[in-house]
Amino acid sequence: MDEDMEFDAGAPSVPQTAPVEYQQAFQQPAAPSEDGRKMLDLVFVQDCTGSQGSYISSATRNIEEICNHIYESGKLQAREDLRIGLVAYRDHPPQDHTYVTKNFGFSSDISEVHKNLSSLYASGGGDGPEAVTAALAEALNMDWRPNASKMVVLIADAPPHGIGEYGDGFDEGSPDGNDPLHVARAMASRGITLFFVACEPALSGYSYATDFFQALTMITSGLMLPLTTADLLTHAIVGSVLENLDMERLVREVGQAVSERILGNNESVDDVARELHERLLLRNESTKKVVIESIYRESEEAKHNVNVYFNAPSLAEARPQLKRVPGTRFTDKYLHARMTASRSSYGYPPYLPPRPSEAARSPPKPAAPAVPAHAPRKVVSDFGTFSAPANASVFGTAVASSPFSLAGGKAAFAGIRGGTSRGAFDDDEEEDEDDGRQRVELREDSITLDQARRIAMQSAWRSTRV
Repeated sequence: MDEDMEFDAGAPSVPQTAPVEYQQAFQQPAAPSEDGRKMLDLVFVQDCTGSQGSYISSATRNIEEICNHIYESGKLQAREDLRIGLVAYRDHPPQDHTYVTKNFGFSSDISEVHKNLSSLYASGGGDGPEAVTAALAEALNMDWRPNASKMVVLIADAPPHGIGEYGDGFDEGSPDGNDPLHVARAMASRGITLFFVACEPALSGYSYATDFFQALTMITSGLMLPLTTADLLTHAIVGSVLENLDMERLVREVGQAVSERILGNNESVDDVARELHERLLLRNESTKKVVIESIYRESEEAKHNVNVYFNAPSLAEARPQLKRVPGTRFTDKYLHARMTASRSSYGYPPYLPPRPSEAARSPPKPAAPAVPAHAPRKVVSDFGTFSAPANASVFGTAVASSPFSLAGGKAAFAGIRGGTSRGAFDDDEEEDEDDGRQRVELREDSITLDQARRIAMQSAWRSTRV
């Protein structure tokens, strides 16, 4: 979520309830659960239409490594504390006649999860939009454990029906009658966080898909993770899980007080989030944070569309307010990398446009606020470990090697390197490191304002459930 985005706490996305007795917020932390034991229910919702072969293969090949890294993080005590769910989907007939969804349920037996993933293959799909809404509704209604942290990871390169895309075979919305905005808000009220892996550049070929999914993840206080290659999928998933477990701990500690401020006293989400952020910094609170280099350029039209979807009661009410985003969705850096990779693949030497002079370059960005000296950032993974390999295509094509071989066989989360260092995307990064490949980094650092805002949103939503 952009730091300057403002959302109205009184909008339909955060329903108001009757006032409750005011209490001082952010005081004594509450216990994380009845017995203090951490559990995680993690559901993969996988698009299985024709373009998704590389992502299905990557998830299948690395599911055991994903689970092992979650265990080895020290967040969970026993194997049964982690349950993996799987929902596969294609499309509604007549767009696809194989299946709409396949729900494999939850399992702590990773070999069974691997077997289920191995049974999936990419095929069909019909028109552009797919049965995303039906799959999310399946995930919503699974047998989630009440005291577990709850996550859904949606992996897709196409939007659901009914968001306003040209040529949609079900222009009025999902044939099952579900509205994805309603489903997302039901997830939020039940404490289910949605993380969306946007398979690019295919997703941005649609007019509104990137804006829609950005809003959907905001509603559930999750993240949108744009990937240009399936080889970074494992790192994105594990990083998201570790960040979400840290966030869940804080929601359980301060959630009741935060929701009373928002729902009981009608204070705005942003005002409460700013105070919460300050107080958590005073507590020297740190979290893990997955950072994926953005490939999207900013535009006022895109920001407008995100706000429309975020606040609209339904897709039907959102569509008349949408604006077309002119030009490309992508940054110049990403387009340059695509062009270079494309020319190289055809045997041509890469064309490199002349670099602007120092005087012609954009002025430097303002320095970020200094974090307290007692809370230095820790880079949990070396930069190179999270890079797509040199032979990976920026077009999203998988390569033969496993993502866990990117650092010479060294696992991506093998250790924590203490002390401060340059970030993965610092402006002063040496030019020979800036080869156009997408980067992912897992950091441990002081909690950010964006994370405090997500905590406030989650807390308010969970308090609205009867």
